[in-house]
Amino acid sequence: MQPVLEAYAASAVVDAVMLSGSTARGDADRWSDTEVGVFWSRPPTARERAAVAEAARAVDIRMVTGEDANPPWYDHIYLGVGRPDGLMVEVVHTLTKVVDDTLDSVLRSCEPDPPGLDAIKGIVDGAEVSGAGADVVARWKARAATYPRGLAIAVVQRDGAIEQFWRWRMLVERDNPLLLAREFSRIASQLLNVLHALNGRYCGHPSAFKRLDALENELTIAPRGLAARLRSAFTLPAAEGAAVLRDLVEETYDLVELHLPEVDVERLRTLFRSDRRPLETLPTTFRAGTHHVPISPTGC
Repeated sequence: MQPVLEAYAASAVVDAVMLSGSTARGDADRWSDTEVGVFWSRPPTARERAAVAEAARAVDIRMVTGEDANPPWYDHIYLGVGRPDGLMVEVVHTLTKVVDDTLDSVLRSCEPDPPGLDAIKGIVDGAEVSGAGADVVARWKARAATYPRGLAIAVVQRDGAIEQFWRWRMLVERDNPLLLAREFSRIASQLLNVLHALNGRYCGHPSAFKRLDALENELTIAPRGLAARLRSAFTLPAAEGAAVLRDLVEETYDLVELHLPEVDVERLRTLFRSDRRPLETLPTTFRAGTHHVPISPTGC
């Protein structure tokens, strides 16, 4: 792994190299990849990116994003043995200026952009490994150290709008566990985004929720037993799981009222509690070929 980091740091047009993700946080397991951020003063060429893999004696490199695309660019470098086995190093290349612009839009303008939030989370959790970019990374970390209240409000207003909770009953009636699981995941993801904002933690994508038990330590402002209750929502019978999610959302709204009174929680509750009654009788139809077409009462 070290040869990869050293090869990037050796480039005169690389401003900083960071180790991020579970490896930087110290909670990697045997399934984990290694995530590296490389910050360039100008767009790298494909040849420059491939040269790093060669210098590190990588078994394989897959350029996920071509050099003609806009940043970020992604490479997967495989060490030891070829894909899909061995250690995969996921490299995210971007420009130093892009990070500065992202910090401006998210922190100064309070724009709750998920990729921007994830990028800042990577800065906060990551560690500068080359030494040469220590000043650049320290400047970024200092800017992100304070989570703006305006950003928390913006995230809660967006992700706290959990609509169409009633859909779980429709999906149960249709015997569609696939879409039911997706619906429960949507609700849980929005809930966790709200809780991260309440706790001043950057989060833009559900992949941040890899360790549910770690939420108990990270999210001090949260419903009691959060991790265990989230697990149960996906393992209990559908009606019981829906009840667990409903209670978690309602308790989270209580916390929003307490800690972010600027948010119109009543509006969020109204959206969440909205219901739809199914039709007791289906409309009269006639068969046209293989299609059932509703009859218009006006004849038009």
